[in-house]
This record gives sequence, C-alpha cells and structure tokens, in this order.
Amino acid sequence: MVTITSSASPPISTRQREELRDRDRRRGAIAGVIAAIAMLAVIVIFRQVTGVTSLLDALADAVLLTLPMQAFSFMLDMFGPQAKTLLLVGLIGGILLAGLLLGRLFAKQTAGSRRLQGPRALTYAGGVFLVTALFILVFLQNRLPTELAGSRFVQVFIPLGVASMVFGLVLAGVLLVLRTFDPPAGAIPERVAVTRRHALAVGGIAVASLAGLAVLGREVGRVATRKALSTGPKGELPSVITANDDFYTVSKNFVDPSPNRGENWSIEIDGVVNQPITVTRQQLEAMAAPEFVSTLTCISNPIGGPLIGTARWTGAPLAKVLALAGVGPGATDLVMEGEDGYTDSIPIERAMSPEPMVVWLMNGEPLPRIHGEPVRVIVPGVYGIKNVKWLTRLTVSNSDYQGYWQDRGWTDEGIVKTESRIDEPGDHAILNVGPANIRGMAFAGDRGIQKVEVSVDDGKTWREATIFENPSPDGFSWVFWTLPWVFAQGTYKIVVRATDGTGEVQTSKGADTLPDGASGWHKITVGVA
Repeated sequence: MVTITSSASPPISTRQREELRDRDRRRGAIAGVIAAIAMLAVIVIFRQVTGVTSLLDALADAVLLTLPMQAFSFMLDMFGPQAKTLLLVGLIGGILLAGLLLGRLFAKQTAGSRRLQGPRALTYAGGVFLVTALFILVFLQNRLPTELAGSRFVQVFIPLGVASMVFGLVLAGVLLVLRTFDPPAGAIPERVAVTRRHALAVGGIAVASLAGLAVLGREVGRVATRKALSTGPKGELPSVITANDDFYTVSKNFVDPSPNRGENWSIEIDGVVNQPITVTRQQLEAMAAPEFVSTLTCISNPIGGPLIGTARWTGAPLAKVLALAGVGPGATDLVMEGEDGYTDSIPIERAMSPEPMVVWLMNGEPLPRIHGEPVRVIVPGVYGIKNVKWLTRLTVSNSDYQGYWQDRGWTDEGIVKTESRIDEPGDHAILNVGPANIRGMAFAGDRGIQKVEVSVDDGKTWREATIFENPSPDGFSWVFWTLPWVFAQGTYKIVVRATDGTGEVQTSKGADTLPDGASGWHKITVGVA
C-alpha cells in the first residue's frame, strides 16, 4: 500500500487557501468534462439502441438555424461535405466546455464536501435539462409542426432527461472520488492511505471516460466517412446511368432515418383536399407509369462539381396520386414531408403537371435507404432540395409554404440552372501532341440541351461539340458531348458552355451556390508536351 504523509502545519495562509480552491476547481473541471462525455455517450447510445431522434441532431438543427447564410455558404465552400463533420465536432466541443464550466461551479458550491451531493447534483441535472430544452424550443420553434411534433417531441426530450441525470450524478460522483484523496478538514497529522479502492475508482473513471470518448469518436467518424458524393474518377467521363452505389447523396441529417415501414408502406394525403386519405403501396403500384430517366443535382453543387447523377426511376404520377384525395379550391402549394421531418414544397400547378413522380424503384431496384427508402418524390427540372426522400405525407396548402432550407435562406423556386462540365481531360492534365477528345456533360433541368460549345482559347473562339448520349427523350437528363481536337505543344485553357432547349445560352456570370445554385462556365487548363 502506497502512503502519503501529511505533516503538522500551522493554520493555512490565504495563499494556501486559494491554492486549495484552485485545486478543487480543477478537479471540478475534470469532473465536469467527464460528466459531459458520459452525457453525450448516453445520447449517442440511446439513438443507436432505440433508433429515436438524436438530441445531437436537434441541437445541430438549432445551430444551423442561427448561422447566417453567408457563414453557412463559407463553410460549404471551404469544407464541402465535411462541413457537417466540423459542425458536429464543434457542437461536441461546446458541450464539453459547458460541462467544464459547470463542474468548476459545482466544485465551488460544494467545497470541502466528502460526500455525494445528490440533491445538488439533481439540481444541476435539472438545470442542464431546462437550458437545453429551452435552447431547442426557441431555435426550433418554426419546425415544431414537423420535426418535433407528437412522438418526435417525446423522442428528443426523453433521452435529454436521462442524459441530464447522468451528467449530474457523474459530476458529483467523480468529484467525490477525487476529493477522497484529501485528509478531512482540520485533521491532525496522520498518514492518508492511497488504497486499492482509490486506485480502482480512478482507473474505472479513466476507462469509462475513454469508452465514452470512443463512442463519440465513432459518431464523428461515421459522419465524416458517410457517403456524400460520387461520380467517375477525375479525368474520366462517368456512366450515362449512375449506379445506385455511385449516386451522390446529400442530407441535412447527421443520422439518416432507417424506416421500418414493412412491405405494406403507405403515405398520407391531407390539407386542402376533398377527402384526406391514406394511399397504400398497392394503390401506387397499380398507377405505375413506364420507367423514366431523370437527372438529380444538388443546389450546393459548384461549377464543374460532382453532386449530380442520373437514374432510371419507376413510380406513379404525382398528379394521379393527388387526384385520389381530390385537390380542393384555393390550393397554392403541395407540401412534401419525409420520415426525417424534412419538408419542402412545390406550386400546386407544378404538382399537378405530368412530370413529377412518386417513385419506389431506382435503376430497377427498391430505393436504397440513403436515397429515400421506401418511397420518395422526383420532380424533374428542380434541384435536389425539392425532391423529398423517405416520403410520409403530402399536404395541400392554401398558402405559400417555406420548407427546411427556405428557412435557412435558400431559394423557394429551385429551378435548375443550365450547367456543363469538362470531364476529359482532367484539369492540369499533361497531354501528348496530336489528336485527343474533349468530353463532358451538360444539363438544363427539364429544358433539355440544344447545343454544347467548347473553346480551347479561354472563350475567344468556339466550336460546337457533338452530343453522343442523351438517355432521356423527355429532356429530363444530362447529355454527354465530345469534341475531337488536334493539340499542338503549349498550354490550353478549355471552356465549355451549353444552350438549353429554349435557346438560352448558359451564362458566363459566376454565382455562388447560395441562394439559388451556382452559375458560370467550367474552365480547365491542360498542358501539351
């Protein structure tokens, strides 16, 4: 047994007293951080075990709501898909810092105590619960009808209550263990033993803390490594039909839903309708239209970016689905809601046109989970934000509806801008002197592509390329183009522009992705030796 000897000493000085207070605050800070780790680990494990809405998701939503559009755009431009990872890391860091501060305060208020401060610990737990709950409610108040209504409200606040109690009890318990190393106040000279019980307690705290950090690290790693985008390798033209595994995916969620709706899933239709109804899978399949090809692109896709893909979809016309309930007079918007609480809308006129579809097959297979299992909406001509995944409800509204991303400053129209991209050769490639093909894609939503032009002298002169792949006769997809060129030695600045089916030429004016999608010409530089 290891012993520490404390010798007799006169009454402690003011300086010594302050040093003891500082030591106790440091111990409180350690206890607070460990308690915050435990609280976060409980939240993550609770979501993993039960599948209910994650408190971290709700807090992330609140943070997103407070971010100015310019700050969000900066994060998106700088970090791309990893912006979400950084947001999660920042959120976890902020909670750990809050735990540290609460731990110091708790240590100050319980100075000298050698017993578990149960009532005070529960008071701290209640404070954590109330402050966090108010934070969520204040910053998510506009989302309550969808994201925190009914059972979702309970799903968020039950784990918050459990995690808050864990925080308070762990805070008090860890601080108590650390204080058992001190002699009792006013003790006479004695030998204070560091017993096996002390060593086991500290070791247990350390192991539990590392386990909690491992849980949080796994959560961050899952967000960081989740599939976010995919196309062909750099410098290579992608497949004309994008495989399901290669299709880009962008989601507001840190954890996408895993709907367990069985084989007999359905969707609800309500609002300004003649009769609110539930539409079953069998009813939808009975109305199935022929397979169609349509391209999806993300509104946050930069010029020449990879957030675009094309698939063969199978579904039922949205207009026929709505006709089952009967659209009532005064209808303005169709609000679409997903399993994850995400909502967006399209004008009712657009919803009743022939093109939008409620789909359940992607490239002949049931929708993958990350692409909206078991059913989603495909609206040709608009950005991905309007193509709601994990569809659960269609609500006909008699007023303009602002969805999840509209609340954050994105456009409500979402009409795809004409875009074109050079895939071959890759930017800064070194080519051999002689003939080579310049190839790429062009897309203009549901307007189709009429013409593609390429310049090898930075836009001074143009040559029309040949469109050799057009997988959608309806004009809903990208097209692939090629231009043969004989390269001499030197440096070339290659530019591409497209003309849509209405005859409008793609603008050269550059614009950021926020608020209504990027615009401008894609340019690359190649060397020829």
